[in-house]
Amino acid sequence: MKKIFLLIAVAVVSLTSCSDYLADNTNVNSPLEDALPPRLILPGAQSQAFRTQAINMNRLGSVMTNAWGGNIYQFTNPLQVEYSYNFDNNTYAAVWDGLYRSVNNFQKIIETPLENQGNFVAISKIMKAHYMQYIVDLYGDSPYFEAFKGQANLTPAYTDDAIIYKELVKELEEARALIQNPSATAEGVTTDVIFSGDMSKWLKLANTVELRILLRQSKLSDAATVAYVNSKYAQLQALNNFVDADVLINPGYSSSNDAKQNPFFGSFVRDAAGSTTNTTNTLFTSSKHFSDVLNGEAGGPTAGVIDPRRSRIWTLVGGKVVGTDQGQKPVPGQNNSTNPTSRFGAGITGYAGANGAAATAAGSSKSGVLMLLSESKFLQAEAVQRGFLTTGIAQTLFNEGIQASFTYLGATIGTYAVQIEAVPGFGWTASTNKIQAILTQKWIALSGIHGVENYINYTRTGFPVIPSSINGFNLQPTRPKRLIYPLSEYNANSGNVPVLTSAQVTTQGPFWYVP
Repeated sequence: MKKIFLLIAVAVVSLTSCSDYLADNTNVNSPLEDALPPRLILPGAQSQAFRTQAINMNRLGSVMTNAWGGNIYQFTNPLQVEYSYNFDNNTYAAVWDGLYRSVNNFQKIIETPLENQGNFVAISKIMKAHYMQYIVDLYGDSPYFEAFKGQANLTPAYTDDAIIYKELVKELEEARALIQNPSATAEGVTTDVIFSGDMSKWLKLANTVELRILLRQSKLSDAATVAYVNSKYAQLQALNNFVDADVLINPGYSSSNDAKQNPFFGSFVRDAAGSTTNTTNTLFTSSKHFSDVLNGEAGGPTAGVIDPRRSRIWTLVGGKVVGTDQGQKPVPGQNNSTNPTSRFGAGITGYAGANGAAATAAGSSKSGVLMLLSESKFLQAEAVQRGFLTTGIAQTLFNEGIQASFTYLGATIGTYAVQIEAVPGFGWTASTNKIQAILTQKWIALSGIHGVENYINYTRTGFPVIPSSINGFNLQPTRPKRLIYPLSEYNANSGNVPVLTSAQVTTQGPFWYVP
């Protein structure tokens, strides 16, 4: 693992020295970067891309779907931008910059002139599709065909987002072909920090990412799109080979220094020394809505049904999850000592037991989650329920998704599976709208782990059903359907970047968005 981190340090020189992706395009064309073989570039690209997913994208989705709240007893009016729904070109700009930097490195591998690198190319195509999908989902039209050209093109034109989606499916198909028809002399991928070079697992991930891409388009009804997605569903149906275990990433995370920590833990929990000074440890707590759901509070949507995952997702205060309403205002004289709120639980952070070096080491070294098995199961359940796939039973896949969430978090399901069946919107039997049940359970499973998926699903379907922020915080009438292009892009590529206002992004989403 020490060797892997050394490779990452070498491979991402360009990632740590520039403020926007266009500048990084320049740096990766330096003689040093051109000389690096794929085996040295891959672990850094994987780790840096995941960092954006684990921190910025996770926070975005978990806050915007009312799973996380701000600790009003320690911060004055926390998370005001998110609660206001009034996004601008600084809001979550790190998502755009971080993903383009990382995909640029995957593209370097895809374009390698070296022979016998088919496995590296296949992995990079899958990673490119995984992350460029989120660029489309969160921004719409984006640089694609002219992106990643370095000095050859510092002002890339924008490509229609629907076209990018089809290109990502092509990338996945090409990756599958490389995996299924390997060269006899193909180099093994010993520096892969996700599957350790197991190409059969990469094949499953490629299929599952494609399924996710197709499901995003579930509300489109034009004949051309319907024919296209149905043909792709038929191909996936024939393969019937999706992610069947949690997809984890670990390049050797540890508490030896801050740079080597699991990025979620290092950002949201404690630094390598065990201090919370430079983290957002005390900023976030559960939203009251999420705590009501997990606690089965009277008058809440799951009244009387306690979710055993609650003590793994959040720490308990007085035997239950304690959170704050999004937009709740602090009461003068109250503080976190007299009004303690829940913190991230050990099922998410790996930080268990008494405070100390051992607990910090456990959390720092915890593997990150690229995709949970529960996400794969819920994707399949939705596809079967909508009639896009015919292999499997939607209810069975739904229940397997719930169980997979319990297993990952280290919770015992007990009577929850039976009790939740009778709760509309959460259990299969009681839910008239099965898609609502699927996406609501997915929201519970992915919140704080892969939160951005929940935000995108909410934009696509309106599920889960969640309350708006209170006390007049919401300056815009509804949650944004997308992000605004970052200031770095307006500065570097002003001739091509579309101009959007804070109001427009509350009504305009990517091509697959149907009100």
